[in-house]
Amino acid sequence: MSADNFLVQDFRPLFLTVEGVGPFREAPFELDFTDLNGEPCNFFLLMSQNGRGKTTLLEVMAALMGLLERREPALIGFEDLDNGDGRAQWDLLARLYRDGREETLIISLAAGRDEPWTLKPWGESLLRSHGADHWCPFGLQRHTSGRLETFGETDERVQDLLGAIRAHMGEAPVVFEDDPLAMPTLLSFSAYRDIARVTEGDRGIMQPGAWGYRPVQRFGQESRGWKDSLDNLLVWLSWLDDGRYQQALKTINERVFAGGTKFLRGVRKDPPQAVVENGTHRHRLDRLSSGEKSLVQIYLRTGVHMTRSTILIIDEMDIHLHSKWQHRLLNILKQMAKDHPGLTIIASSHARELIPAFAHDIAEPGLRKAGEIIEAGLG
Repeated sequence: MSADNFLVQDFRPLFLTVEGVGPFREAPFELDFTDLNGEPCNFFLLMSQNGRGKTTLLEVMAALMGLLERREPALIGFEDLDNGDGRAQWDLLARLYRDGREETLIISLAAGRDEPWTLKPWGESLLRSHGADHWCPFGLQRHTSGRLETFGETDERVQDLLGAIRAHMGEAPVVFEDDPLAMPTLLSFSAYRDIARVTEGDRGIMQPGAWGYRPVQRFGQESRGWKDSLDNLLVWLSWLDDGRYQQALKTINERVFAGGTKFLRGVRKDPPQAVVENGTHRHRLDRLSSGEKSLVQIYLRTGVHMTRSTILIIDEMDIHLHSKWQHRLLNILKQMAKDHPGLTIIASSHARELIPAFAHDIAEPGLRKAGEIIEAGLG
């Protein structure tokens, strides 16, 4: 199918159901990403004590999204689904334009033992309640013998979606925070969002390692190599000279350094690296505080890689942040969700004082809020 005849108009999480995964051993556990009106939310908070499965659930979503870029049966990289008794099913509401008509589907990305797509079967009444016409389960099934087999790939709607995604794989982004590409992507930020000092590799004008489009991009603690560093990303944007570099500097300075004497000045040529001006002296990105490095990672990587159908996952969003910065981050993320209709933000936190920011009974124009508190004693 040609690009003119296919378009992803919306791609939103509805439910995640897991069984035999992490601490969720005793019975199936479900996350509900819908708001009070049953609409898929665009701002979701996941909260619990340590060790109750927040990170597990976020990692499962990233692993399942990765199924969209696989061309043959292969392990998805999550142990309980690949080798254990685990099963997981992630239901997403997809609105597609195909061959001159619009269709609303439930796409269930599933993986694990036996028949993982049966964790939450979708009948006609449930489909109708979400305005959907078809249920399209797709994923990886592990048989008792250990043999891996894909399922659902023969559905014409799944075929068209996979074909479009794979046709755009590696396509370079063209705009900062407003890229016209409509293909779905998941940007996953682990709780370890450090910026390491670059100590390995030749420095120069080099296309960043995570540059082109993929259904899943994972970001965490940086390697010390030049190619994958934020320094190289900023040097690359500067070299492109198409306005994205200036927009990136503006975004970081407004969201991270506003109100102080510190700011991201730009990049120098010798050695090529980013420069932060702090009052009377200058220093590297890796000399920022832990909280500042976390925020720079989130805003810069998201701005570069988000499409018009983006799911942004942030594990421990408040880590290393003073309470004042926590609320500032919340407000910025809310504004991003309002400004970008195709963006869904899913974040985890330990800070109970943030719960009111997700209150269902407090309407905020442009936001559809939801959340889940995983109770102590689970599992």
